[in-house]
Amino acid sequence: MNGKELLAVQKRMNGITPQRLFVCLMIGLGLFGVFWLCYTRGACMRTVLPSPEWYFMDFFNHIFYVQEPSNVYDVNFNACFPPLAYMLYWLLAQMLPADTVVMDDPSALTSYALLLYVTYYVLLGILLYDSIRRLYTARGGRQNDSLWITLFASMSGVFIFSVIWTGNSALIACILLLRALELRDKEDRARKELALILIAVAAGLKIYPAVFGILYLKERRYKEAGRLIVYGILCFFVPFVFFGGIHGLFQMLQNQRELHSQVYYGWKSIQSTWNQIDNRFLHLNLQIVGRLLTAMYAIFAVVGVWLAQDVWKKLFLLCSIMVIVPFWAGSYTPFYLIIPLIYFLTEKRNHRADYVYAILFAGIFCFFVWNTPFITKITGDLSFAVRYASIYCMSLLLMIETFYCEIKNRLIHSRTVEL
Repeated sequence: MNGKELLAVQKRMNGITPQRLFVCLMIGLGLFGVFWLCYTRGACMRTVLPSPEWYFMDFFNHIFYVQEPSNVYDVNFNACFPPLAYMLYWLLAQMLPADTVVMDDPSALTSYALLLYVTYYVLLGILLYDSIRRLYTARGGRQNDSLWITLFASMSGVFIFSVIWTGNSALIACILLLRALELRDKEDRARKELALILIAVAAGLKIYPAVFGILYLKERRYKEAGRLIVYGILCFFVPFVFFGGIHGLFQMLQNQRELHSQVYYGWKSIQSTWNQIDNRFLHLNLQIVGRLLTAMYAIFAVVGVWLAQDVWKKLFLLCSIMVIVPFWAGSYTPFYLIIPLIYFLTEKRNHRADYVYAILFAGIFCFFVWNTPFITKITGDLSFAVRYASIYCMSLLLMIETFYCEIKNRLIHSRTVEL
């Protein structure tokens, strides 16, 4: 789209840029959410809040598992995090009496345990704001605006109903990735090296942030990519010294296999989406189709990272691998999309399609507390449905646009060469 066409679109939109459209949508949806919450006197939350038996359990269950560090992977097959994550949970476990936490039982939590949880998330909230502020201002954004972005993120459906609800360590990994992206292009070599270490630590906590190494390969920063691999190996394997050694490693892999061998239904990953469609409509009982679709998407997304022109599009495709490719993708993983959102909001060049992407970003981070029996039956809650519909639509649109532009540019280049 040329400059004149874009100006014409902005004129029809009364000068509203895609970035402003996103802000307006978030404010409007947020105000509607608050109004509906007050109008129903909180009753609407009953259809939105997830099952109470899992409140905060990704936090407290893993504290329970790590009470005997050397046997952490023998306690339960859900003890499947890398050992670096259990170093954090072990530290937190030292702040709680042994009988304070009971596995899979939020009702047994003491007031002190809940106080620790609140304090933990307050500290993470401060770190999240600081990380967003640093990256946003490094990208040329105004510092005051970073507070609004943090507010939008922390009041989003994915944050309240997934990140806070589960207490998963994905938030820490996200904060580390935000800081790494702010540091990786600095001229100071020490800061560049710190960025590599932060990505490695994030991967040591949640594994799939390792896909950010693709950025270094794409940019032909091979030496840094090599050091990143070394840091990643150290962060993954060295902590096993404290968590069962070789036995702990093999038991963790066994737990992962058991976790992924189960059949999951829903919309949180490509595999579970296929299972849901197959179970309700097709009745083929072919999980292999979901695996093939997952592999195909991962390959096309990586190629898309190579071909996309805008940085935010590369980052979205990269983060989408973390969100919808893992067979057992948690409902908290869409929060990683705050990373491409920051790049989108600081983008200086806009295209007509960016208005569509602004709407989809608002769909991902919206806060809906309105439901109907039909929506509840189909997908649980409206916020969840809009979030994942937006993620899948945006992923496919970005991929189509990226490959279309690449084919178009190659055709133009070949014609120019012929002339």
